[in-house]
Amino acid sequence: MSDKKTFWMDAYRETVLDRKQCPDFKLIEYLDLIPKGPVLDLGMGRGRHALFFAKLGREVEGVDTSTFSKGLPEVIEAEGLDLTYHRMDLRDFEIPHRKYALIIASKILQLFRKEDIEALAEQIQDGLKPKGVLYVYTFSVEDLQYITRRDEIEEVEENTYYHAKWDLHFHFFSREEILGLFPRLKLHYYTQGLVFNRAASKSRLNGFLQYVGQLTS
Repeated sequence: MSDKKTFWMDAYRETVLDRKQCPDFKLIEYLDLIPKGPVLDLGMGRGRHALFFAKLGREVEGVDTSTFSKGLPEVIEAEGLDLTYHRMDLRDFEIPHRKYALIIASKILQLFRKEDIEALAEQIQDGLKPKGVLYVYTFSVEDLQYITRRDEIEEVEENTYYHAKWDLHFHFFSREEILGLFPRLKLHYYTQGLVFNRAASKSRLNGFLQYVGQLTS
């Protein structure tokens, strides 16, 4: 293992105390690709990605509709982290032009209809600085075959379903669709497959895909 890779792995271990809060490991593998500059975490959730990059000394912004995860504000203040949180709908957040070295969209793009997804994808591409990197983790179309309660959802457009009880849309992506959403980015990594969801209430296989792309100019 190179000295640089060893450094990043040590940083990973030191900054992640709670393994449930760890960032997706694929991001760690591609850290060398990410240029210097701010990080934007779309759908920040509990802050597992935002907190990791802030602890590495990055300027980080997070966007989510939920309140701050318990204890996160105290960590930010105690450690003097440069982490700004925008509590708002992603569709109302204007991504600044050519600002970010990294934009993270992990488990968030699937919560919108196609029209909104396409608009977000355009903003994401515009928001990357030269050599900026985009990381995506989302539902794949393979997930559809493992949905057991189809009586609870209604297909509203191709591969997009509405769950009335939760008042949410769920979209399922193909490889062609993801690549088509980001035509200005160079593909560095793509995988698609199945992972077993061990949550007791919904134990089943989930279809997922991961994507890493980079703005080359």
